[in-house]
Amino acid sequence: MSFDDEWAQLKANAQAEQATGMRLNGAGGGGHGAKGKLHVTPSLLRGRADKAENDASKEFKDAHKDVLAKTAEIPGSLKGFSCDGAFSDFIESWEKGAKYVAGQIGKEGLGGALRSAADSFETEDHERKRSFEKKYTYKPGDVI
Repeated sequence: MSFDDEWAQLKANAQAEQATGMRLNGAGGGGHGAKGKLHVTPSLLRGRADKAENDASKEFKDAHKDVLAKTAEIPGSLKGFSCDGAFSDFIESWEKGAKYVAGQIGKEGLGGALRSAADSFETEDHERKRSFEKKYTYKPGDVI
């Protein structure tokens, strides 16, 4: 195959892929369940912080308690097996990990970060508003 033939083939393949991509890009709709544009507000962020601190944290803690209760039944029931003592170590490790994850979800973690972001949004909005409200006195020769 000559260089010109190979180049023509590569160019045709690229154009075909681009045409397909353009059709997909222009298909409309939000895709992946999107309902429109992202509109982040301080109240939205605080609402998500509440969900993280209350709902998600509570659900995680409840699931953790259930797993821990079932796993706690294992040590002592496997007498004669060398893995019997390992379950006690596993439970201790699990508790530490679960405590860490719960902290990452709650007020010190995700919830706190969302509240901090909400405060930053609000502060920035107020500063922008004040910057537009400033009255300027223009003097002859000022560049506007």
